[in-house]
Amino acid sequence: MDQTTSTHQHESSTVEVQQPSSTTAGPSPEASETYEELKARHKKEQRDLTAKVTALKKTATKGDKKKKKEVTAEVAQLEHSLAQQQEKEEKEWINLHGSTDTQAKPEEEEEEEDDFDVNDIPIDHLTIEPVFAKKQQQPSGGKKPNRQKARKDRKAQALKELQDEAEKEAAGQVNMNEVERKAIEELAQVMGVSVKDITPDGHCLYNAVADQLSQHYQIKTTVKDLRHSTAEYMRRNSDDFLPFLSNKQGDMMSPDDFSEYCKELETTAVWGGQPE
Repeated sequence: MDQTTSTHQHESSTVEVQQPSSTTAGPSPEASETYEELKARHKKEQRDLTAKVTALKKTATKGDKKKKKEVTAEVAQLEHSLAQQQEKEEKEWINLHGSTDTQAKPEEEEEEEDDFDVNDIPIDHLTIEPVFAKKQQQPSGGKKPNRQKARKDRKAQALKELQDEAEKEAAGQVNMNEVERKAIEELAQVMGVSVKDITPDGHCLYNAVADQLSQHYQIKTTVKDLRHSTAEYMRRNSDDFLPFLSNKQGDMMSPDDFSEYCKELETTAVWGGQPE
């Protein structure tokens, strides 16, 4: 839950609005990576995301509607970002190589689809045991079953069992979100200020700043303006931010990585973090 604490100070300030500057696109897929390897990596990224989503849902206990709403928004953002990134990489691969040659071995690909094992899902951050999916028996006669659909059904069932188990485990735990909320409200009461909820839609940090600028300084601004000002400031002071930002491989961002990072925070609904 995003919150802002209202104070009673009055100062004058302005928000600098500048035109967006051009940025450099992110790195393309490796030239040596085959299309099959690209698709395999994408599948692994999707499995990793599924596991992360399962862990996020575990944090939303029954009855905590606000937390569930936050988790839903974050899950949607994660899924959207991954889909965009994978679509971009696939287009870049096709532009580089010209053809995917995906029709060469349809039978082999279908066999590979049928090799799903729920234990491939990385759940290192969960405390529950993996659920083993039972192999479905193939009918002796009649129409050949759709193995891809059966695989998806097994995967969905396995994930549902994981989620049910996580909910059971969370039901007996202390709701730390509620503990934190009460502590903040008590502190706000002592300080003579109030707590205001901000919708967790990805723009919450900027909406909170805009709310306080309007309430205390009569400055009207928009999320778009604040995102632009933030990105421009970070670009002008990149040396102050680069040591604290890492790329997907865990290494310090390159100038190109940082340029893409600033472009994303300026033009998308990515959540604001500590650097911002």
